[in-house]
Amino acid sequence: MDKGKYKRTYRLIHIIQEIKTSPCQTIPLLLKSLKISHAQFFKDKDALSQLGFEFYYDRKKSRFIITKDAYLPVENLSISERISLIMAVRQLSAAGDYLLTYEGLNAARKLSADLPAPLRENAATLFDDLVLKEGFGCDRKVMERLQAAIMETRRIMLAYQAPGEQDSSQHEIDPYHLFFKRRALYVEGYSATEKAILMFRLNRIKKVSFTAMHFQPVDNYDFGKRHRNAFSVFPGEKTQRVIIRFSQKARPFIEESLWHHSQVIKKEKNGFILFQADVAEPREVLWWALQWGADAEILEPLWLREEAKKTVERMTKKYER
Repeated sequence: MDKGKYKRTYRLIHIIQEIKTSPCQTIPLLLKSLKISHAQFFKDKDALSQLGFEFYYDRKKSRFIITKDAYLPVENLSISERISLIMAVRQLSAAGDYLLTYEGLNAARKLSADLPAPLRENAATLFDDLVLKEGFGCDRKVMERLQAAIMETRRIMLAYQAPGEQDSSQHEIDPYHLFFKRRALYVEGYSATEKAILMFRLNRIKKVSFTAMHFQPVDNYDFGKRHRNAFSVFPGEKTQRVIIRFSQKARPFIEESLWHHSQVIKKEKNGFILFQADVAEPREVLWWALQWGADAEILEPLWLREEAKKTVERMTKKYER
């Protein structure tokens, strides 16, 4: 494939991804994210329509609406292959791709529904128990109600049980997105209770109740921008720089992977390297660095260095017992 065709294909896939994961963004925000002109966008929109993917922007609802997502026939797929694909969805957690995983969940459910009658019910149970409950720790009904609320732009009430809490707390939210990060499914939206954009882990949601109220997304909400700065899970538009010194032993493992889009790696004379990244939650970088043991040293910010020092001291006391 030549570079021109590759860029065009990638751009078309990017448009589908943006429309599906951030339907509430405006056209100007979408164009900014795609880095294309209005003219190019409408050319790509026509190209996608010819391929069977059609959408438009509903100004009243302030969101993109998908009107057609063409089905392609799956031929010569054996029963064992279908079941293997259903179970493979559990392993998508390693990829960390929110779009792929959610679309993968939908695809796996369709594969199970299309099995011969004697296997269909068992496959559905297999999907609910092993994929959703064990693989992602969530309830299928909760996921389905959240997705329905997102599509209908319906405000909901959540019964949410935070870690360490005995009772559930009530949250009134406008759900924007259902997505995947680090082996778990999340829903993100505007919390009318906290007056802020929050994310909730699905396996901690005990109940979802619909309200009669419909919502419009808050101004300037940008899912991609908000999550771009997350080193792992926690998002945010404000960032802080973290600098870590890695030893010569750890160096090849750090250099061979892209850990964050903002990362910069600088070589030192002694074979050590300095790793720096601008992230929303610096503690996530600390938790990551701890896996490298004494081969990693937090340099900045100073408050994070102190936190790392205290963590190591507590660990040392445990091993001295």
